[in-house]
Amino acid sequence: LGLGGMLLGLGVGLATGELLQWLSRRRRLNRALVPYDTDVSFYHALRATPLVMLAALAVLLVAWGLRAVWPPLGSVLAPVADWAAQRESGVYWLTGLAAALNQVVWFVGVHGGHFLDRHAMDWFAAPGAFDLHLASRPLLDTFVLMGGSGATVGLLLAVLLAVKEGSQRRLAQLSLLPSAFNINETLIYGLPLALNPVYALPFIGMPVLLALLSQAALQAGLLPPLTVAVPWTTPPLLSGWLATASWQGAAWQAFEIGLATAGYLPFVRLAEQRRVRQQAAAMQAATEAILTDQPWTTPAVRRQDSAGLIARGLLQDLRQALRHQRLGLAYQPQHDAAGRMVGVEALLRWPHPRHGALSPLVAVTLAEQGGDIHRLGQWVLVEACACKARLNGLGLGPFRMSVNLSPIQLEDPALPDWLARQLAQHGLDPDELELEITEGQAIQNGAGVDETLARLVELGVRLAMDDFGMGHSSLLHLRRFQVHAIKIDGSLARDVLVNETIADIIRTIAALGRAQRANVVAEFVESVAQREALQRLGCDHFQGFLYSPPLSEGECAAYLARHGRARPSAPIRIVQPPAHHEAA
Repeated sequence: LGLGGMLLGLGVGLATGELLQWLSRRRRLNRALVPYDTDVSFYHALRATPLVMLAALAVLLVAWGLRAVWPPLGSVLAPVADWAAQRESGVYWLTGLAAALNQVVWFVGVHGGHFLDRHAMDWFAAPGAFDLHLASRPLLDTFVLMGGSGATVGLLLAVLLAVKEGSQRRLAQLSLLPSAFNINETLIYGLPLALNPVYALPFIGMPVLLALLSQAALQAGLLPPLTVAVPWTTPPLLSGWLATASWQGAAWQAFEIGLATAGYLPFVRLAEQRRVRQQAAAMQAATEAILTDQPWTTPAVRRQDSAGLIARGLLQDLRQALRHQRLGLAYQPQHDAAGRMVGVEALLRWPHPRHGALSPLVAVTLAEQGGDIHRLGQWVLVEACACKARLNGLGLGPFRMSVNLSPIQLEDPALPDWLARQLAQHGLDPDELELEITEGQAIQNGAGVDETLARLVELGVRLAMDDFGMGHSSLLHLRRFQVHAIKIDGSLARDVLVNETIADIIRTIAALGRAQRANVVAEFVESVAQREALQRLGCDHFQGFLYSPPLSEGECAAYLARHGRARPSAPIRIVQPPAHHEAA
């Protein structure tokens, strides 16, 4: 073990893993007859045991073979110094090779400085000595490895200049302090620089260029001789001054930092373009994983892939947004067959600072998976009731405020009493509020949920079944509680003009609604022809862009003044919503 065994250990570990994967795909080698109904861990362990034994035997045989024919690495590198000593430009060869070898070793994740110390010490002159045929380790440490291996102080400056947001910039900011002391493992493994093809050329090539330029400057007299041994952790500029006992050392470092920054810039931009594309793809995958939440699938916030990581990050962002009032509501009008406005639906809005406006379904699903749906649902209800009270105070109405309710909220036995207090606090009659129970989640069977539903009906609040016809048990729920409205799923209403089967489904739902004395509401109504077809099929109320997109509270007040059924009792003043609503 120890430094001398790091490279060998990494190689053996990587090779063994690849070999095991290859062996596991060979059907002839997977002969362990293990019952499939046994313990999962035992099943896999027993099947893998022969493969592990084969892999171990293969590694052992290769190790014996290499030990017999492969010379020690130091004996391979030592003759390079003798070869360079026979040439006038030998010092340039050794300086450039030392810089290149240091970077290549770092690029594969191994400490380059330790590697040089163990295997290539013959390339360097003794400390404090100067040799025209040997490389100088102080020169390499002081004028090449600024910010750490790879002249990464230039990379940090390039990132801060070219990248305005995202992981590269945040990592650069975190790396500034350690980089000042030439420690850059956060960049090597975090950005990463190791094994990153985008940064391979500048990470290896820039130090070689700086090493050759510094050696040339030293021999040309532009750079004073290095008279002081400076610890490698001394910050750039200061280390150049101390090592040469002259301002020229600091000036040369400043020139090299500018050169490194310019050299890294195009690669930083290329890496940022790749990051943005990958982030967009990962965000799309995470969104799809969140929205495909089903009882038989692993919730996105519990997945261990990149989608799960993003989902957990978004959940934390949602909690912060809820805590700091950064969510908002928009209101979409609903009209009856005569064109009169009869209500509005309160719609959640989440203006994410990095990803823009995120789907309300993403927010709700994350809250359901993360156990925050009760807090989020209460916030939405309070905001919607407060908005309704303000609009009532302007004499706008009558109209009904619809609010989405997750089936998980019905599992809270305190919901009816809490809602009654909110209605009383805002001076609202219960029938002014309609709770739309979303059918995207199954409503749990049980006496507790049934009692909550019964108490809500007893309170006088209207209940609506949202996304009817596309959920888990739409028809079964009709016998569990009194439904005042049925909202047809938008995917059905959208295709009513082009699909006769969908028209038959809507006709059946409308007949069911009439039998239940429930209003039938069609969403996503976008054209007159679509509305007329839905009306002929039996729909009572309509909601969609044909009438209006979702509106802010102020826009909703103006819309109510134009389309409401009652004249306002006071001059209309556009209601200015709170700041977090404006952001939505």
